[in-house]
Amino acid sequence: MPHLTEEPWDAHSITAASNFALRCAAISTQDGHPGNPLRHIIVSLMTELWDRNFSQTEIRGAFEEAISDLPRYAQGQERRSETTTVPFTHF
Repeated sequence: MPHLTEEPWDAHSITAASNFALRCAAISTQDGHPGNPLRHIIVSLMTELWDRNFSQTEIRGAFEEAISDLPRYAQGQERRSETTTVPFTHF
């Protein structure tokens, strides 16, 4: 496996996003969490980003851009799967 600095930045961002989504799915499928675990994770992510000196404007802008691009990616589907509402922990 190449050293982190030998790969393009976009490969790192895709890998980080994929790993984060996998952890979110795993946490969301565990028993014992109250309410909406994804909401709690995203709120915690925002505060962690701010704690690492990203600005509120940068964080808000990134989330707004991602949300506005979701319909293009999702192609009108509410979920990836039409047969289950359980988050995928594998592909």
